[in-house]
Amino acid sequence: MTSAGEGDVIRDVLIVDISDFENRKHEIARQLYHASHNVGFFYIKGHGVPNKDINTIFNAGEQFLDLPADVKEKFVWVPDRYLGWRSQRDLESVTGNKLWEWVSFGRYGTGGYDVRKQKFLGSSWPTELGNSWKEQSLEFQAKTHQVAMKILRAMALALGRDEYEFVEPFDIESEENPSFMAWNWYPPVAEDTAKLPPRLHGHADMDIITLLYQRTGDTGLEIAPGKDVDDDPDLKQIGNAWTAVPTAKHWTPIDPREGCITVNIGDGLQWWTDGLFKSTYHCVRAPKGNDNRGSRMSVPYFVNPKLNYVFQGPEKKLPPLSGFDLLAKTGNAYEARKNDSEGKWRQKAYGDAHRNGQYASVEGAKGRETAVSVAAA
Repeated sequence: MTSAGEGDVIRDVLIVDISDFENRKHEIARQLYHASHNVGFFYIKGHGVPNKDINTIFNAGEQFLDLPADVKEKFVWVPDRYLGWRSQRDLESVTGNKLWEWVSFGRYGTGGYDVRKQKFLGSSWPTELGNSWKEQSLEFQAKTHQVAMKILRAMALALGRDEYEFVEPFDIESEENPSFMAWNWYPPVAEDTAKLPPRLHGHADMDIITLLYQRTGDTGLEIAPGKDVDDDPDLKQIGNAWTAVPTAKHWTPIDPREGCITVNIGDGLQWWTDGLFKSTYHCVRAPKGNDNRGSRMSVPYFVNPKLNYVFQGPEKKLPPLSGFDLLAKTGNAYEARKNDSEGKWRQKAYGDAHRNGQYASVEGAKGRETAVSVAAA
């Protein structure tokens, strides 16, 4: 069970222990089936990723985001690959606020395979941080990918499929591997702030599964399963994260748990299972009550099948879909919203909290905005 504050709803979010996996995989499969079908979010413990490695990768994210803006701009975000840096100013045109900054790197940095050209473009890494930064990133991706493969093997067993059906399409060494790691950074909130919109509005992930590292005390993540959402966006339309905004009366906090990785089902796995496993909406609320008002960071790892790999559910309720579709349709939907001059979706996303000029921010010396407060009405 997960805790809830006033106005929140308690939902059954399981903690699944995957230790001694080979001897317990059928037991694990049963638990994951329950969690994936009923909620779409769960915690994983016994994963084997050392705390020191997790701390190192959080520090690596800080190192990149502290670089000057003109350096980060060398790694501009690429919609087709969902890789690169998105500044708070860039994200403001899509989210409606300056409460979020993002950077993502895959197995080949921000480079990789170009499906439109059917050509591998090579790697691209921030040389300013040295080769050790690249090696830390690659090592952490590999360890997290191993955890993901155990989860997917157990899910295949839970569905009565071949245990390795969900493994071959995710070859981490393939030039077409599009799985990637990202850092979400949310600036601190001024102490006198009485009201702010969500740091990140409600959305569903586009991938197969997401493994999320959170630091103790960094609260704010909340979920609402699709059955509890008003005006539920059509999940048959890949890219809904940026083309529609789900709203819900009740959200459930998914606070960090010591020693656990938070995992959620993405649109791709819902597609692959003909809707049996649920892609669950989630958001990041602004600090409230006794929440920490300092900066917040999380590190998600998005698991995607190889770009040219085509998959479909066994009952063929939905048409075939490729790994490239998952990334490109979502990435380019983001670009379309970024260029939407009217921005009518913001009122739905933020309600009465959205007023022109309501949010203000201060530029940090190294290019990161350091505080956010509500301007006088």
